[in-house]
Amino acid sequence: MVALNTNRTEKLMKPYSIQEKRYLKAEAGFDEDTYLNFDELANKYDYSSEEHSVVTEDGYILKIFRIIPKCETNGRYPVLLMHGILDSSDAWILAGTELGIGFILARNCYDVWAANHRGNSYSRRHVRLDPNFDPEFWDYTFDEHGNYDLPAIIDHILQNTTQPKLNYVAHSQGTTDFFVLNSLRPEYNDKISLAIQLAPVAWMKHIKSPISVVVAERTTLLKRLLDAIGLRELFAKNHLIHFVTEILCQVAPEPICGQVLSLTVGYKQGSVNARTLSVAFGHLLNGISSKDAAHFGQLVTSGHFQRYDEGKEGNIRRYGRSKPPKYNVTLVTAPVVLFTAKNDWVSSQKDVGILMSKLPNVVENYVIPLSYWSHHNYLWDPQAAVYVFPKILDYLNKFNPIT
Repeated sequence: MVALNTNRTEKLMKPYSIQEKRYLKAEAGFDEDTYLNFDELANKYDYSSEEHSVVTEDGYILKIFRIIPKCETNGRYPVLLMHGILDSSDAWILAGTELGIGFILARNCYDVWAANHRGNSYSRRHVRLDPNFDPEFWDYTFDEHGNYDLPAIIDHILQNTTQPKLNYVAHSQGTTDFFVLNSLRPEYNDKISLAIQLAPVAWMKHIKSPISVVVAERTTLLKRLLDAIGLRELFAKNHLIHFVTEILCQVAPEPICGQVLSLTVGYKQGSVNARTLSVAFGHLLNGISSKDAAHFGQLVTSGHFQRYDEGKEGNIRRYGRSKPPKYNVTLVTAPVVLFTAKNDWVSSQKDVGILMSKLPNVVENYVIPLSYWSHHNYLWDPQAAVYVFPKILDYLNKFNPIT
């Protein structure tokens, strides 16, 4: 592994940052689950975990965590968990033992692997590039998550478990990564036993979030502005905005952070326990590239599920054509179960309908039978124990060999 070059004179790429001071948070009365990392959360709740490093084909060093099952797997394929945008592997366990799907799967004899895509706080390393100084580090979107991150992660898991296949469970952008992977590298379909997609995101033509629509309409201008001021990492865990959000969500989780979710994803206030909400916002805002955000904006404005639009000349250099290619999801032949919601402003029923019409192997589109259910209820709502987790386990048991 090549060490990062720290002898730099270029402008620092990470402005307005603040270091995490745990002792200050403890003294201020923060719930400790707010700032514990993945291993610490797992160990606190009596689960054994491992850290693994994976190097992608283009040099990004990703950290993934493994939760050791509580019982014999009896031949069951491992489960790969992939988080959504602005999130991390912590998403799958931060809600505790009864709502953390990572804990639930391990308790049900599954070998659980929680991944982190490039650029979040766990995967902020590269064999050559320094994220604090090199703009090139942030030159990626979910296209690279699917084309480079997922293949490296999947191959690492299969090599370490000596299994021919794995199960894939994802939320939000983690589902986007999957559709990208199997569109661009369809050979990976054969390595997936079953894909369970919570709040799937591909087409975004009918997104209901007014804030997201307004921002998307200004994608090009905002991206140019951010590039001009050298801000290519957004909403990072070591930025001031995360620290302020973390404090506010400790003081008033529902009035402040619940309201933020209501305005962006359609969340019904009060549907998630206040403690869970405060803990969750200690782990959210985990960093993305400005280019990733711009790519989603392009999906909204174009109405297509397509690769990043680099402009006419950039597209010709990258794709050999003046317009970006569309992802061919008809090549996604692995069996897929979709979990969707009536009040999800990001993963709308109309857009999921477009996706369904093109996927060749949809086992079921399961619509949560609660009218208020939105984008993050899958991970935090107590009713997930009734409407989500049993169905996930039922499908995994059907698609996995038990010896």
